[in-house]
Amino acid sequence: MGAQDIGIFELIIAYATLLISIGILRFLKINLFKDLVTSFSRMTIQLLLVGLYLSYIFKYNSLWLNCLYILIMMAAANHSLLKNSGLKLQLFSFTFPSLLIGIGGVLAYFTLLVFKPEPMYDAKYMIPVAGMLLGNSMNRTIVTLERFYNSIKQDNEGYVSLVTMGGSVSESIMPYFRTAYKAGIAPTLANFATIGLVSLPGMMTGQILGGSTPMVAIKYQIVILLAIYIATEISTILAVLFSLKRGFNRFGFLRHEIFKNS
Repeated sequence: MGAQDIGIFELIIAYATLLISIGILRFLKINLFKDLVTSFSRMTIQLLLVGLYLSYIFKYNSLWLNCLYILIMMAAANHSLLKNSGLKLQLFSFTFPSLLIGIGGVLAYFTLLVFKPEPMYDAKYMIPVAGMLLGNSMNRTIVTLERFYNSIKQDNEGYVSLVTMGGSVSESIMPYFRTAYKAGIAPTLANFATIGLVSLPGMMTGQILGGSTPMVAIKYQIVILLAIYIATEISTILAVLFSLKRGFNRFGFLRHEIFKNS
């Protein structure tokens, strides 16, 4: 038994709750009405389009089509994370492999050894799981990349002194990388520590609504959280490591032209 369908009328009722936010914006005289309408309109259109073409992808369930779609998702995520990290797209070819290895490797591992769908490349497993891994990895990579490169940029004199005193690039960047790594991982660990007590994750809730028993849904959620964590670890660290070749010149100095505002 699947989840009960939601009709058009019920969707309208759900959208009506936005009147609360509109009322608050008007009361506070904050001119964000257009942004609110634009954001939710885009969200609706994008999700409806996703639902439409995922229906076809699930129907054909082709290994090559599934892999192509995931690659497109990775490319879009890589573009977004660079944009939101304040870095130029010239780093695209350096950071994209980090998603390919981190997300692709973890997805293959959990699909082959944990989920074991039939067939192994089942789109109903591959694409939703890849989406969850990408979304979480992208958020953490944005924080880590932005904090890493901007901290060196802001403390350029301190960094240059480390390099000129004979420190290698790996030695000189380590204090900045530690700070950036902590900034990226801290919210993740804090969020994981409250799951089940403060919040019920979306996948578990969706499975329960779809008819799964709570224990089955919880086991799937645990596995997904483990996959998300290790995927973000690998992809985030590799994104920083792979970007070093373009981020620094052969003398070990930061290339300021990699920043969007340079």
